[in-house]
Amino acid sequence: MKRILIIIPIIILTMGFSLFNKQSKEEKFWNWFSKNQATYYTEIENLEIRERIFNELSMELKKVHSDLVFEFSPIQENKTREFTVSAEGIKELFPIVKNLIEKAPKIDKWKFNAFRQRVPGDDFEIQYGDFKIGYSDIYFRFQDGEYGKIGIELNIRDYNGEGQTQNAIYILLDGLIGEYDITMGLDWIEWVKLDESKIEELNPITSLRTLIDQKKND
Repeated sequence: MKRILIIIPIIILTMGFSLFNKQSKEEKFWNWFSKNQATYYTEIENLEIRERIFNELSMELKKVHSDLVFEFSPIQENKTREFTVSAEGIKELFPIVKNLIEKAPKIDKWKFNAFRQRVPGDDFEIQYGDFKIGYSDIYFRFQDGEYGKIGIELNIRDYNGEGQTQNAIYILLDGLIGEYDITMGLDWIEWVKLDESKIEELNPITSLRTLIDQKKND
């Protein structure tokens, strides 16, 4: 009986210590990132190693959720580099992204963002594969939707209906109003080819930023 009394407390203490030290997926990711952050701060412009270190980061991030993706900003004038985790517009993943960024450590010269952020300015274009498009190529009209959201009809110059084109436009919209506001502020999107003769009846896409902000404040 004495042996049993001695062994049981040891087992309980061991189990308790193990539970106390168990890390969440988010904590494991940030511990890994903290150990490797210097490499990502200084080396992501190095084409010889970028693919490898991006693959390593992607593998670690997918341990949090398989559909999360990431982006890095250039180093800013204040010496800060931004690391953004995106849900790729999948609303169901928003709580996962928020929870991950809320648990981010404070690391000198780093800023961590939940969701793709707005890009300042009204003159922006991107090259997506063989396709080039900018704000000046897109106009819209809108209707009020449910729960304070709006639905928009995008009128796109030379629109061909291909997935590549829509992906490029989503990236533009991310830069214009941010990933969070695209998902939470838009009820629906329709895609049509721009009729140049009707531009005067439409709104330039850059005015969508102001419209979304007004709806949030209503």
